Amino acid sequence: MTDPAPLVKGLARLWERLPAEAQAAYGRRYLDKYAESTTLLHRLSSSRLSLVTDAVTHALLSRCPRSRYAAGWDARLIFLPLSYCPAWLSDTILGFFLPIPASGIP
Repeated sequence: MTDPAPLVKGLARLWERLPAEAQAAYGRRYLDKYAESTTLLHRLSSSRLSLVTDAVTHALLSRCPRSRYAAGWDARLIFLPLSYCPAWLSDTILGFFLPIPASGIP
């Protein structure tokens, strides 16, 4: 992902296509906070796409591929440790950074 603007625009376009009931359940603030977290994730992530292609190449061509790959320091410091956690714990940790729907039901 090199620019979050098209992703945020796509989210807004999908939001407009949602039924009014779903929009009311989530609230406009949910969309705004989600777009904000997407932009923040973009700022924290690496712009070097070669890290991903190198990992894919290693996974496909290596005699002994790894079970998990982390492309970049952002993945090594955040997402790789989360992948070793139980699902309930990683969901809880990520839930602190993601918006909560207006109805309060995630």
